[in-house]
Amino acid sequence: MEKLLRLLLVLLGIGVGLAAAQLGLALFRLSHQNADIPAWVPVASYTGMGVLGGLILLLLCPRIIRRVSTLSMEMQREFDKMPANQLLSAIIGLILGLIVAALLRQMLSFFGNGVAGAALTAILYLTLGALGYNMGKRRSREFITMITRLSGAREKSKIRKHGYASRKYVDTSAIIDGRILEIAKTGFIEGEFVIPQFVVDEIQHVADSSDDTRRERGRRGLEILREMRESLKQLVIDPADIEELQDVDVKLLRQARDCGGTVITVDYNLQKAAAVSGVKSLNVNELADALRPAVVQGMELRVHISREGKEAGQGVAYLDDGTMIVIENGKSFIGEDADIVVTSVLQTSAGRMIFARLK
Repeated sequence: MEKLLRLLLVLLGIGVGLAAAQLGLALFRLSHQNADIPAWVPVASYTGMGVLGGLILLLLCPRIIRRVSTLSMEMQREFDKMPANQLLSAIIGLILGLIVAALLRQMLSFFGNGVAGAALTAILYLTLGALGYNMGKRRSREFITMITRLSGAREKSKIRKHGYASRKYVDTSAIIDGRILEIAKTGFIEGEFVIPQFVVDEIQHVADSSDDTRRERGRRGLEILREMRESLKQLVIDPADIEELQDVDVKLLRQARDCGGTVITVDYNLQKAAAVSGVKSLNVNELADALRPAVVQGMELRVHISREGKEAGQGVAYLDDGTMIVIENGKSFIGEDADIVVTSVLQTSAGRMIFARLK
């Protein structure tokens, strides 16, 4: 690679020398229009300037190669640090800058293809290419958000036209709750699962909390998120952000609304806000309630009585879903299986309670 760079630099030096000779001869002819230039002068000028340019760059090769190597290493480190969305945005900005430079060069064609034209071309391409690259790099979030909204508009059109499953935007509470992972694995929920990057950042912030309870919940959320990324092929981490908004729930609802998506949560307040915003929502708690076995008065069950109740003589058992059953006169059967008859079912804000008696 170093030998190739040396050869290219020498050829560049020869080219610069020839261009300098051409420019010098052109200026001499302009200032001495009636002068008779011998034939050997242009030959000697081109030869001498070409050899001189090649020698100069040959001597400067080690320093130039070191500078190029240092620059390439710095660029590689910068590219390694850049997120994929920022790198993509920067490359697109560079391409757009080069396209604008090419269009401007065509408009300024009266400069010709000589030395002045070549210098103008180099300046335009370098300046506008660098400008496009920097703009794309700085505005990557807005660029990705714009693409997300455009794709969301297409997604809405597909849903209306073909009835395709909408994207499912999973909020922080549903990830920390963890049940969404098992639900998604069953395949009952269709469509693409989308977790915005700001939701991941919020979970990380909870995991770094000084409060032990919050820190434990955040770590559980990160573990669930890791398992989702490993096991769900249709999971997408969306880097798009809405910088003018600070609240994570508001951002999530805005993205879901713009893309025609559905929010998955266990937060009843977020569910109510989604209804007000016109965004469809799925609450995991409601799904769990709907899947609980139907228990009605007079039904006979066989349960394992595990502990004593609050009142005298009562025993307590549990259904598979965790619903508590209070059994009259069941204390003497603690640790055993017993047949019971349901006497009443009470639905409270904390959940469902079943009262029964021994059969």
